[in-house]
Amino acid sequence: MEIVASNNMLRKFRTIKEFKLDMGTSKTSETQKEGNRGPGQVIIKIKDPFIKRYQIKTNNYIVKSGNIGSLSFYTDNTMGYDEFKIYDKDNEYTFRYNEFGDIRNYLSSTLDKILDEEINPVKLDMNMEEKIEFELDKNLPQNEFVNKRKELEENMNKMGIRMPRN
Repeated sequence: MEIVASNNMLRKFRTIKEFKLDMGTSKTSETQKEGNRGPGQVIIKIKDPFIKRYQIKTNNYIVKSGNIGSLSFYTDNTMGYDEFKIYDKDNEYTFRYNEFGDIRNYLSSTLDKILDEEINPVKLDMNMEEKIEFELDKNLPQNEFVNKRKELEENMNKMGIRMPRN
């Protein structure tokens, strides 16, 4: 199971004593320039399959923040203040934390309800592509190409990926 949460919710989950921070060891990706693709043609290979599936589904980039046992936690900066989602295989469960009680007990009871099938999931169609490809049209006018390349570089920076130099 994976939990994707807002920064605020992740801070609350981090107060659970069993929570172990991910100190960057699962950094998501590596880039490489393959073959004769021309300027701006970059392949990004994402190592964590959940990060890849989430990015393809939502077009948002997430970062692994830690885990409690086999339960992995990720940060999505586009989520609402008190929002989090739990993913179990091809099921998605969306929650808003009500700020009452102990977060550890709340999470535990929520997971129990999911495992006991008391909560109805949203079924997902997760596309398990091998790679995400960012391409720029080589036939664009030079100034437009430069602007598109800057935009591509900014998107890659959001993922924590350095664009290879030609």
